[in-house]
Amino acid sequence: MARDAATPNGDAPNDAAALPNRVTVVGHGAPASFEITVDGTIEATDGDGTAVVSDHAVEGAIEAGVTRFRFSGGMANAHVLDRTGSERSPTIHVEYGAQ
Repeated sequence: MARDAATPNGDAPNDAAALPNRVTVVGHGAPASFEITVDGTIEATDGDGTAVVSDHAVEGAIEAGVTRFRFSGGMANAHVLDRTGSERSPTIHVEYGAQ
């Protein structure tokens, strides 16, 4: 039996049950930009305005500190562009089932 494609619930709360996975971008002191896409829904959890969020993708810039997102589904792509070419590029950490 064929299954219908999943449809995100726009009324679902932004919590661990609706968005059970977490991705964290950590800046290490060098200016860089990032883009992350998922095959579900992704939302910013920090609300600090460093990223532009659509239903399935986020992009932003980071130099130092941490930016976090919660998402459903799986990670589709993560891309970091280090503007300095240094060894201090941001790191991306993905946690599935993070509470």
